[in-house]
Amino acid sequence: MIKRPKPIKPFRTLDEEAEFWDTHDLSKIIKNPKTPLSELLSIEPKKEVVLTLRLQKTVKNKINKLARIKGINPATLARMWLIEKLLEEENSKKHSFS
Repeated sequence: MIKRPKPIKPFRTLDEEAEFWDTHDLSKIIKNPKTPLSELLSIEPKKEVVLTLRLQKTVKNKINKLARIKGINPATLARMWLIEKLLEEENSKKHSFS
C-alpha cells in the first residue's frame, strides 16, 4: 500500500507560504514528489535558548497586529527584527561580535 503524503494546508498569506518554503528543503520533493512533508529537512537551525523581554502592552499589541497581517507568529516577527538589527550593526562595522 502506497502511503500518500499529507497535503499542505492552504496558506493564509503569501508571506506565510514564503516563510514555509524558505525554511524547508525541497530536494526530497524534487527527487520524489511523494515524499511526506514530515520528512522534509528544516533549513532553519534549531532555536536553543529563550530570551524573555518586558514590553509595554501597546508595543506587544502592535507586534501582534503586524504579525497577524503578515501571517506569522509574533515571536517569529520579533526574532526576525532582532536578527535584522544585529546584521545591520555587524555590517556597519561599529561593533565586532567575534
